Amino acid sequence: MKQFIFLFGLLFLLSMRPAHPLKMCVCHAKYQPETGRLLLTFRFFWDDLERALEQQTGRDLDLTQITAANNRLLTDFVTKQFDLHINRQQIQLRHTASSIDDVVLIVEFDAEAFTPASVYDIDLSNQILLDVFPDQYNMVRFDFFGDGNLETMRFERAERRLMKHIVRRN
Repeated sequence: MKQFIFLFGLLFLLSMRPAHPLKMCVCHAKYQPETGRLLLTFRFFWDDLERALEQQTGRDLDLTQITAANNRLLTDFVTKQFDLHINRQQIQLRHTASSIDDVVLIVEFDAEAFTPASVYDIDLSNQILLDVFPDQYNMVRFDFFGDGNLETMRFERAERRLMKHIVRRN
């Protein structure tokens, strides 16, 4: 009997996956020259975002299910926490897709009112999950020119708003 209890306890402990230690949201903003659009792709650990949204809404959620209600919730959350201005023009985000890839929730947006240019002045307020998790880290990578030269902005702890001047490199 002791062996059974020991084996059962061991199997139970092995079956539990530890919480991931990294709290991070990555956004990749890429200009699509063929469509003239700027596509923003956010990647979250779905369990972190679900926990934060459950605290905000007071409801049990399941973000692993892609539903119209979850997409509205995600859109509201991102647009309230992520305020992007490019060349002094506020960029409105329009939700285009959501998907799950293992532990990652991928949420895609089109940027409305984006105009391609040779120089970009970025003013970005990014508060995604920074108030929920003290060790949250957000990174936004811009690919405006399609040449693989990414410009990165990092947000953690005290950084809520950053500005950057981006010019095409030769």
